[in-house]
Amino acid sequence: MLLWLLTGLLFIGLSLPLILKKVPPNRWYGFRVAKTFSSELIWYAANRAAGYGLLGVGVAIALTAAATNQLTHSAEAANAINLTVFGVALTIAVIHSFSTLKRL
Repeated sequence: MLLWLLTGLLFIGLSLPLILKKVPPNRWYGFRVAKTFSSELIWYAANRAAGYGLLGVGVAIALTAAATNQLTHSAEAANAINLTVFGVALTIAVIHSFSTLKRL
């Protein structure tokens, strides 16, 4: 359960610089697709949206990890629940990021 909690906190930590527009265009970190490299305005707007998505993923994972730690005694069940929440939340975040990018 600790690994899932740390994963959630990691996603939260990675999201904050994107939300705060602290990450300039680069090839290593951020929402890196051709359109985001076309202008700084698009880069920062798209990465801010992606950052909020990652923040949501991190919060969802951390809260789920805390809840499964308290509510289940089965490590297998807890891992299955955490993995499902992670997959669903990440899918929603990716769809939202591309949807936002399409409107820019």
